[in-house]
Amino acid sequence: MRVFLIGLATLSLAGCGGGASQENSAGAANNAALARNAMDNAANAIDHVAAIENLSETQQQAVFLRAIRDADISCRDVTKVERLEPEGGVPTWRAQCDQGDAHLIMVQPDGNAQVMSRPTR
Repeated sequence: MRVFLIGLATLSLAGCGGGASQENSAGAANNAALARNAMDNAANAIDHVAAIENLSETQQQAVFLRAIRDADISCRDVTKVERLEPEGGVPTWRAQCDQGDAHLIMVQPDGNAQVMSRPTR
């Protein structure tokens, strides 16, 4: 009886080892698929900075008004947009609100924007 249980335990362990090998193969295939998807996403990524630069002045004003409002800063309307020298290598614009407040907006290539306010000069 003991020999039978030892043999059964050995066969059970052998079966687990084969399953682990199959899981590793499946994991490697999934990792390869994820890598391909990441490369496809990078190839199809939108350069948001270039997209903003190609907009008309009115469209840029609308984009920056949305960024300012998303930052919970009061602004009724953006009346002027000016491209500035990049801050730390990040493309930067100055947006002027109709109340006179100026805001610096730094836009990352992925579209995330950081809005910094400063007092009116």
